[in-house]
Amino acid sequence: MPQFIISRMKDFYINCSLIFLFLVVSTAGFAQAQGKPISLFKGIVIKQSVIIKNKVYHFEGADSLSAAPIIIEGDNITVDFNGAIIEGSIDYENPDKFKGTGIIIKNGRNITLKNLIVKGFKVGLMARGIKALHITEGNFSNNFRQHLNSTRDREDLADWQSYHHNEKDEWLRYGAGIYLRDCDNIEIYNNTITEGQCGLMMTNCNDGLIYNNDFSFNSGLGIGMYRSSRNRVMYNKLDWNVRGYSDGVYYRGQDSAGILVFEQCNNNTFAWNSVTHSGDGFFLWAGQTTMDTGDGGCNDNLLYANDFSYAPTNGVELTFSRNKIINNIIHDCWHGIWAGFSYDTIIANNDFSGNMSTIAIEHGKDNIITQNSLNGDKVGIELWSNPKMAKSYGFVQKRDTRSMNYTISNNTFTNVKNVFNINNTSDISIVNNKITGSIMQQKLDSTVSNIYFDKTGDQVKPVTDSTCFPKLKGMTAGQNAMLPANHPKGRKYIMMTQWGPYSFKYPMLWLTKTDSTGKMYFDVMGPAGKWKIIKIKGASKPSALSGEFPAQLVVQKGTGALADIDIELEYKGEAVTSPFGIKYKAGSAYPFHYREFEIPYQWQMKWFAFDSTNDPLKNEVQFKKLISGTPVKVTEGKEIGSIFGKGFGKNIAKEKIATISTSEIDVPDGVYRVGISASEIVKLYIDDKLVIENWDPAKLKYDEDNHKDAIIKLNGKHVIRIEQAQYADYGMLNLSLMKL
Repeated sequence: MPQFIISRMKDFYINCSLIFLFLVVSTAGFAQAQGKPISLFKGIVIKQSVIIKNKVYHFEGADSLSAAPIIIEGDNITVDFNGAIIEGSIDYENPDKFKGTGIIIKNGRNITLKNLIVKGFKVGLMARGIKALHITEGNFSNNFRQHLNSTRDREDLADWQSYHHNEKDEWLRYGAGIYLRDCDNIEIYNNTITEGQCGLMMTNCNDGLIYNNDFSFNSGLGIGMYRSSRNRVMYNKLDWNVRGYSDGVYYRGQDSAGILVFEQCNNNTFAWNSVTHSGDGFFLWAGQTTMDTGDGGCNDNLLYANDFSYAPTNGVELTFSRNKIINNIIHDCWHGIWAGFSYDTIIANNDFSGNMSTIAIEHGKDNIITQNSLNGDKVGIELWSNPKMAKSYGFVQKRDTRSMNYTISNNTFTNVKNVFNINNTSDISIVNNKITGSIMQQKLDSTVSNIYFDKTGDQVKPVTDSTCFPKLKGMTAGQNAMLPANHPKGRKYIMMTQWGPYSFKYPMLWLTKTDSTGKMYFDVMGPAGKWKIIKIKGASKPSALSGEFPAQLVVQKGTGALADIDIELEYKGEAVTSPFGIKYKAGSAYPFHYREFEIPYQWQMKWFAFDSTNDPLKNEVQFKKLISGTPVKVTEGKEIGSIFGKGFGKNIAKEKIATISTSEIDVPDGVYRVGISASEIVKLYIDDKLVIENWDPAKLKYDEDNHKDAIIKLNGKHVIRIEQAQYADYGMLNLSLMKL
């Protein structure tokens, strides 16, 4: 056939395809007018109001977050998804592998999306530059989340997050249910985002209304705001957005938060939200601009009538800024309020109870603490400064950061062990406070000057000043977001799995302790229903073979050196959804497990100090000679992280050191996930075969970059060797080996 005929035929088919696509998309408005839902297809561009046919649409996520199977753009349109499910990856149980964006709203204004479900993507929905965007009745749960390396027994520093910069969309590396940038006058209401890492993320979004949403049980953030001002965030459920916690073991939160507010966010109102059991309840930082220049901040935000209780770290953290914290509940946190470098800040009429330290402010100035109730806290109010603080950044160079000018009045302290703990602070007025049941009313030293006590100890004078107690109007349609009275509460109920916090919505077997005789004690938790043991491996003598929820179960751990335990149970009862979004009908069998795999390691760790002559990156030959020679010292033990952490000391600095660690293992035949977290560079060998290499410092930009893992097959005896080197004093070395 002549070439020109072939060419003409190709053109004909291309034109027909384009006409067909145009007809499908342009009939959206007609379909809406006729009330006939349309079906979605990959690559559809919706430009008019339309109803979507209710069914499951599977579109594998793209490698780029800037591409999506569904594009929406236009003015004054409503897209009713009618309960349709847009699904990316169907590898449900590996959400750290999710990629791509489900829906992108490209341009336009006054766009409404409702009744949609998006899951299995790195980002569920992304919008940029859309004014008057309305998202309602959507569910963006079960999108991306990182696999957590921290365990019940030890924290892994590679799990720490950093949200300090987002000028170039750095936040996207953590994914999101909804990600908005440059979207003013938004309304986000009646949506759900759970079992992901980040819920709603906003940058340069002003004058919005976010209310009646449930962004709970995520492993990072409920709501994140960056350069976003004059928004109202009200009546939202933002509970259990947390990581970095193991009850009684470690409690640093790893920069998780129910609400995060960073970098020049001003005049926002946060009211009537439940923000409990999160790393920080509320985490505000002025931003790098303020740190560098001393200007701006996250100022004049109002926190009103929220519940910020049960935070592993701080119920409320606000730094380098001016704000109001009024009429909130803050119980059982490490710090109730941490307000370093806060100034002109009002803390008033809050209900504090059971905190380790209630109000802690370093380098604060011109702050008012009034008419708060403190009950059973360890320390009431801590004020201090560091006269030798380095002035290496702009805020300290340009601002007066002395700790001074406090008014502390009309507060009630009941059974607070140490009421005032103050040093390096001046010009403090403490009047009309009522103190009962205190062991130590005040702990001051010679660095405190010009302090005035009056009528403190026996009375409180009510305050009605509207600057301290604004009369904030609520919304008639606002939900009661607070946890029900019968809901589990308290930090012991922050129960972390390898994918995030337990949500109490599905059955789980939770180990509470293992005693000296090897008895393992479990809580059988979940919705109402019945359970029974299907099989048990690596343990014996269960205290019961079946029962009803809730229950306790005791088993006897096996006596072998290697623990390979798998207790499989079956649940029947209410309809449940698994932590990966898989739905089970009422009465159907839902399997769940307790698994434990522990290897009896015996590590030998050799320590070496290097310099420019045998630098591991610049002089590899000489470095190999170094680690083949005589070490500075040798340490041994069973847990590599503990050996490494305790190894620094005499003859070993934390800078420019290298370690070579070896251990023999003997494991059953199977597939394993092996992971290594190290600072700074590391190689892992199994039987002299390189399995993991993380040896390029240029790629270690974020904490999570210090962890790498691999899937391998093992059987029997193997030798593990780890080569690690670090230049700075940030020390970490953890190994995990999990049977899949």
